[in-house]
Amino acid sequence: MIPVKYGLAGFSPILNRHISYFSLTLVTPQYLFNTVPIMQLHKPLVIALLFILSAGSSFATHFYGVDMFYTHVAGNVYRVSLVAYGDCSGQQFLSFATTRPLIYIKKGNAAFAADYLDHEPPVEGVEVTPVCPAELSHTTCVDPAGTVPGVKRFVYSKEFTLSGPAPDWRFIFLGETDGNTIAGRSNSLTNVSPAGVISMEATLNNANDSNNSSPVYTTIATPFYCVNKPTNFNPGAVDADGDSLVYELVPALNGVTTATPPLAYVSGFTGSNPLDVNPGAFRFSTKTGQLNFTPRSIQRSLVVYRVYEYRKGVLVGTSMREMTVVVMPCNNNPPAGYITNAAGADIVDSVTVSTCKSDHEVAFDINPTDADGHMIKMEVNGLPGNSRLDITANSTTKPLSRFSWSMVNVPEGDYTFFVTYTDNGCPIASRQVQAYTVRIVAGSILCKITNAGCVNQGFVHVTAPPDWLPWNCKVSAGTAPVYDKNGINSESWGDSLAKGQYKIEVVNHLGCKADTTVGIISDCYIVDLPTAFSPNGDGANEMLLLKGTNIKEMLLRVYNRWGQIVFETQDRNIGWDGKYRGQDAPAEAYAYVLSGVFTNGQVFQKEGNITLLR
Repeated sequence: MIPVKYGLAGFSPILNRHISYFSLTLVTPQYLFNTVPIMQLHKPLVIALLFILSAGSSFATHFYGVDMFYTHVAGNVYRVSLVAYGDCSGQQFLSFATTRPLIYIKKGNAAFAADYLDHEPPVEGVEVTPVCPAELSHTTCVDPAGTVPGVKRFVYSKEFTLSGPAPDWRFIFLGETDGNTIAGRSNSLTNVSPAGVISMEATLNNANDSNNSSPVYTTIATPFYCVNKPTNFNPGAVDADGDSLVYELVPALNGVTTATPPLAYVSGFTGSNPLDVNPGAFRFSTKTGQLNFTPRSIQRSLVVYRVYEYRKGVLVGTSMREMTVVVMPCNNNPPAGYITNAAGADIVDSVTVSTCKSDHEVAFDINPTDADGHMIKMEVNGLPGNSRLDITANSTTKPLSRFSWSMVNVPEGDYTFFVTYTDNGCPIASRQVQAYTVRIVAGSILCKITNAGCVNQGFVHVTAPPDWLPWNCKVSAGTAPVYDKNGINSESWGDSLAKGQYKIEVVNHLGCKADTTVGIISDCYIVDLPTAFSPNGDGANEMLLLKGTNIKEMLLRVYNRWGQIVFETQDRNIGWDGKYRGQDAPAEAYAYVLSGVFTNGQVFQKEGNITLLR
């Protein structure tokens, strides 16, 4: 690994190899480099800068696309990878096999290290041109005079040891190599001008010891499509850590160069709107990365993804993919497959099913078709958990597939996998990538309560989640069962309940569960006193006690015929026993005044007479 110790923080160590001297004005991207007076730079660095930035350098125009990501190896060791897709007709295409890309590592804005990534075999690359077998001999990878644009994939990687946890690690590629070329984009791009130099960045937040690996992109970055044909593309990002992914289409970054201004999009195009499509025929999902569009013109459009990884709501990393969407004058209708015959789940749309959290099986069919009658090859990536996609009659005109997933202890959330459909059309074999989502949601029930009145019981009205028919409902007070209603075939069910606290449990035909607790209170607000009592020792009606419900505060005073208070209380549980000053009060009529407040805040006051009998 080559430490970065130059006055221009983070610049390439390859620059010290040349020995001519000139003066220059240095222009560099401010997001990476610090501003340094030119006289403070070492002489070899100034000389080397001239070599890279002068007209004598080779500005390679051979890149179709790049993936940049990293993988956690162990401890503080991470493998940084760069997957390059080469334009076989590019001016400097041969440099893919002979040069190595330079990666900078920074902690925030502070330079940490820089080194070249090594070639992974095969060094000569692998052709990934999406054409039918009959046209493989006509690509520019095989024949420089070929009629079909050829694409090869090259992989470079190297392990780096970071200094420890930090929230702002950055892995940066500025288009530099250890050869005499800079990684320029293909000059055939139609939505940017000039094409500029490829620049990529991946970030890592391992401040909380959250070792993280970027998602791996399972589809090629150079999809070929036919003009005016509906198109489906997905980067097929598979994350080994199970992190939540969020996708964004972003403007391309421009590498180190003074030969061109910062990367600019042709009028009408932006990073988030990079394609020439039919009106209304462009959709992009930030949840799955799915890109659906119908191209209306021949084009080679630059499209850049940035993928964000979240773990428990915390951003733990980002990575990038830069790609060229190639649209050609062909007439191949693309194959497509949609979800049918779902079991254990409900079909939300053609590529999404929804089910509830429980230990049950979800299954559905995906049976693709091709309007041209071509043979279809199906490939699947990113299947969740122990799920399966069993494909039969693959590479025929009518392949069949059945998705199945026995969901045991699977948490709530969206689970996405990707199916690639490739037909055998010529010259362009249509390759469509579609994301499919299994959405697991927690069930919740709605309970509407009618409280108990002075005479009647209360009532509970239970509504189950949508599409849960049939379902069972169990109502219990503590451990004591109250209701156990099975096979409910309507959305709602209800019955009467006395005042108290209850647990409502709902279970549907899949075993999905939802529960809640409810309280039935009394809406009866009454207060009263009997008109007579007889404290004579016969055990019946021996005491004057207040009667009522929902009484919060009260004051009762009883008066004899001379206006003396013979009894007084503020406790509804304490009554008059018919004694006054320790002696039996005479049997006669007594006046009372009763005042207080109900639990709902309502004030009450009553006056009247009661008769003491012996």
